[in-house]
Amino acid sequence: MGIGAAVIGASVIGAGATIFGASAAAKAQTSAANQANATQLSMFNTARAGEQPYINAGTGAASYIGNAVNDPYFTQPVTMSQSDLANTPGYQFDLSQGLKSTQSGYAARGLGSSGAALKGAASYATGLAQNTYQSQYNIAQDQRNQLINRFYNIASLGSNAAGNVGTQAVQTGQGIASNTIGAGNAQAAAYNTAGQSIASAANQIGSYTYMQPYLNQFYGTATPGMP
Repeated sequence: MGIGAAVIGASVIGAGATIFGASAAAKAQTSAANQANATQLSMFNTARAGEQPYINAGTGAASYIGNAVNDPYFTQPVTMSQSDLANTPGYQFDLSQGLKSTQSGYAARGLGSSGAALKGAASYATGLAQNTYQSQYNIAQDQRNQLINRFYNIASLGSNAAGNVGTQAVQTGQGIASNTIGAGNAQAAAYNTAGQSIASAANQIGSYTYMQPYLNQFYGTATPGMP
C-alpha cells in the first residue's frame, strides 16, 4: 500500500467515524425528544380529561346565565297582588289574631264598636299587609339572586378549570418546543460536524496531493519504510 492510499484511507475512515458518531448522537437525541414530547402530551391529555367535566358544567351554567337576561322571571320586577299576600303562609293567622287583639284592646276601654276601633283594625291590617309584602318581596329577590349565584359559581368553576387547561397547554407547548429545538440543534450540529469532517479529510488529501511530487523527489518512487 502506498503512502497516498494510506493517507486517503485514514482521512476517509476518520471522517466516516466522526460522521457516524455525530449522526448516532443526533438520532438518539431526536428519539429522546420524541419520547419526551409524547409523555408531555399524554400528561396534558390526562389533565385536560380530568378538568373537562368542570368545563362542561361551567359552560352549561354560563349558558343559563346568558339566557337569564331574556327570562321574565329575572327581568320583570317582583309583584304581588292582594290575593298573593292573603295566601302567604301565616298571613291569615296573623291577621286574625291581630284583629282580635286590637278589638279586645278597644273593647277593654269601652270602644269595642267605635270608629276608633274600626280605624285601629284597618290600620293593623294595612301595616300587616305592608310588612308581609316587603318580606315576601325580599324573599323573592333573594331566591333570584341565590339561583343566579349558584350558576355563577358553577360557571366560575368551569372558567377556572379552563384556565388551568390553558396554562397546562402553554407549558406543554413550551416543553415540546424546547425538546424539538434541542433535537433540531443536535441534527444541525451533526450536519456541521459531518461537513467539518469531510472538509478536514479533503484538506488532508489535498495537502498530500500537493506534497506528493516533493515526497517522490526525496524518497523516489518507493514508499518509505515499505517493501
